[in-house]
Amino acid sequence: MTRQREQGIRIPGFGHRVHTEDPRVEHLFSMARELGLAGVGIECIKAIEAALRADGMQIPINIDGALAANLFDMGLPPEAGKLLFIVGRVGGITAEVAEEHAREKPMRIRIPLEYDGVPPRPITEK
Repeated sequence: MTRQREQGIRIPGFGHRVHTEDPRVEHLFSMARELGLAGVGIECIKAIEAALRADGMQIPINIDGALAANLFDMGLPPEAGKLLFIVGRVGGITAEVAEEHAREKPMRIRIPLEYDGVPPRPITEK
């Protein structure tokens, strides 16, 4: 972990731009404990976080790390993680874009387009 710090390498599953402790993490871990799903995955990622802290790195577990630990404990393959991480991001991105459109001058590039494809088919009633 010293090498990561010296080389400025990001450690996947750790760190957050805003929070010094991601509030979602403990909530997910609590839910896993309540459902009897908490196991080696959660123990492992918490041990890594403790080792980082002992090494002087105050880098908390983030939502991706918590999801990975929970998915491991649930017996899901790593490939399932990518899908679930993407699905989890959709809501946040959608809310961000909606907020941007409602409150701010949109930052997204807008290119005026006009559809020039096949015209719509008439709806036929049966």
